[in-house]
Amino acid sequence: MTGVTTTIVARIARVITGSATATMVHAIADDLDIKLEVTPGQARALVPGQVLVVQWSAHSVPELSIPELATPASVAIDPLDHEFDIRINNTPAPAVGARDILDEFNALLGAPRRKG
Repeated sequence: MTGVTTTIVARIARVITGSATATMVHAIADDLDIKLEVTPGQARALVPGQVLVVQWSAHSVPELSIPELATPASVAIDPLDHEFDIRINNTPAPAVGARDILDEFNALLGAPRRKG
């Protein structure tokens, strides 16, 4: 397991106690807005103006990774599932008569299908 470690230094802007079990620490860096939830005991000594140092890294752990689920070839793909996909290679529009987003919306509302 290897990963790149990132260290962020941010100024604490707010310490908000929302309940008996959670306190939000809001810290701001140049290009980051960090919100960290901690226990009230951990946040007891924190005050706005202090500096929060966060160090993190991401790792690939093969034994914990989940394989991507393949779509079975026998399942027909509904064009509505891809209605808002970005079309990079000029994918043609769904065939005439195929459901579209308005038909699906009307079905949810219980309205009759539109004509034409």
